[in-house]
Amino acid sequence: MKTSVLVAVATLIPGMFLMQANGGSPVAVIDFERAISEAPGGKDALDKLNNFANDQRTAIAKKQQEADDLANKLRTQDRALSETARTQLNKDLQTAEASVQTMADSAQTKLAQMRTELLAPIEQKTAMAVSAYATEHSLKIVLDASSLQNGLVYVHDTADVTTEIIRRIATDLENHREHASAGADKLLNRPWFKVDFRHGHEMNLAEDTAAAE
Repeated sequence: MKTSVLVAVATLIPGMFLMQANGGSPVAVIDFERAISEAPGGKDALDKLNNFANDQRTAIAKKQQEADDLANKLRTQDRALSETARTQLNKDLQTAEASVQTMADSAQTKLAQMRTELLAPIEQKTAMAVSAYATEHSLKIVLDASSLQNGLVYVHDTADVTTEIIRRIATDLENHREHASAGADKLLNRPWFKVDFRHGHEMNLAEDTAAAE
């Protein structure tokens, strides 16, 4: 993954130097994750999503433990169980496993709905602010540091527009709407907030930020 990111950045570099040599527009960088989390309403939205995810994860883990206990009982006590008891345990195990799947599916659907309601509007505002800034400053390329991560070897302070974008969202968003272009769509529906209840995989921005502090 890191190699592919570096290759992608490497393909952009010649174009960047060509624009600079021809007196063209500079390149800007934004940390989209930071912009979302620090924009008005961003932290509250992430907190709500994280709290819901944590509650659901706890409930699912509890039900999964019940299923594991039943499976372990069947495995260790199989010979000592009567046919009736074994049959009942198998039914209970199937019910518990089905409940785990149902809870995970329901939580995943609800989280996606909450993300659309809580986070998408903030992503939209951020994307529009980036698009407006790029238009005003004749930028040809705006890179997302949160996606490229270590792929960005060096970024000068003047090239990072994250703080400016956050300031714009907080103070004068409406003035940027008329400048927003289709380029803003590329920043929307980003998968940086991930919680997969079905496989236990997650990426939790708010918790990562809190840990860093």
